[in-house]
Amino acid sequence: MRGYPEAARGLGKLFLAQILMIVGVLTTPLLVGVILLLVGQVVYLIGLYQAKMDDEGYSGAFALRIISLIVSFLGGFWGESWMGDLFDLISNILGFVILYLVCSTTALLVGSLGWNDLARQGHTVWMINLVCTVISLACNLLMFIPVLNLLAIPVLLVTSIASLVGGVLFLVFLYRSSKALA
Repeated sequence: MRGYPEAARGLGKLFLAQILMIVGVLTTPLLVGVILLLVGQVVYLIGLYQAKMDDEGYSGAFALRIISLIVSFLGGFWGESWMGDLFDLISNILGFVILYLVCSTTALLVGSLGWNDLARQGHTVWMINLVCTVISLACNLLMFIPVLNLLAIPVLLVTSIASLVGGVLFLVFLYRSSKALA
């Protein structure tokens, strides 16, 4: 049975990058948080680059990650304006597409090695994130409509919790997949 060692190491780096970025967000007021966020972004790119050596499915995710970083950087110049919101929307959509590409490519690889339960978990992860992304985008649009904006708030709260669950499942999927592909 053939393994995918570069994809395994790349996914291990994606897992580490996600952890670094989570800790970075939690400690953002401190300089160490900003540094962790930057290091996490670099490690994520390195992980995707390494994973694409075993399967071209990760190449699209790598390219989109670079585009996403550029879009986020440009969006920072507009701050809290409609242009900033547009860049944020584009960045969120790119983030979902990157997650989809990572999950679907990884699911194909682990499935080819007989890890069908893990492949299904990858499908579940991107489906949860798709639903959360669509609902969040719809609620963000509803926030501009008086009265409906009040209805969007509890939906966004539930969506945030589901998104958190999806994020944890993504971490578990990355970790387990990095071990299965080695």
